[in-house]
Amino acid sequence: MSPGGVSERSRVTVVIDAFRAFATACYVLDRQPADYLVTTSSAVAARLAREAASPLLVGKPEIGADFTYEIPNSPTRTLEVTVAGRTVIHRTQAGATGVVYAAKTDLVLAASLVNAAATARYLRRLRDYTITLMPMGHEAVSPTLEDDLCRTYIASHLQSDPFDLTLSVAALRDGPGRYFFGDDQWQYPREDFERCIACDRFDFAIRAERHGDYARLVRC
Repeated sequence: MSPGGVSERSRVTVVIDAFRAFATACYVLDRQPADYLVTTSSAVAARLAREAASPLLVGKPEIGADFTYEIPNSPTRTLEVTVAGRTVIHRTQAGATGVVYAAKTDLVLAASLVNAAATARYLRRLRDYTITLMPMGHEAVSPTLEDDLCRTYIASHLQSDPFDLTLSVAALRDGPGRYFFGDDQWQYPREDFERCIACDRFDFAIRAERHGDYARLVRC
């Protein structure tokens, strides 16, 4: 109860990272990992890997970190390796910053375009929650078109007001999605673009269970 005797509403924060962390998360969780952990730190990723029987390291090291990941933060690359039964340890910046360090919230969800409708359905089942949709943007520093569009897309589902993402595909391709069509096809395969904008491909929301310097992602 609040000091005035009025019950406070619980708070849910939806952390949005569409290009690519939480799109990658959906593709990973669809393939039955034993566990799925996310962090912003290569040092934490290394510690978690030492504690896991069969780790799969996903991401790339932050500047100055001497660490090697098996695959980059890519939906396409996750389809090329064995995920089932392994502990996936995913280092990313924007999305992981949001789910690990989101303040003043009771429940944290991870969302992207590929599970937007499922996230909205989960939110509609909640009672007495204040909902915050939080687009993380580039490196959790500056806004990005894809995360802002994902926020609008989820909000449209919550309001039963259809939103047509196809009208924005060209702007996404020519803007923040352009690096998928560059020379570094290992880090940024062109197939990732279509996989990241495949709206509502997955029928589950993702809950983040926070544990200090990392979070566990689970289907819900």
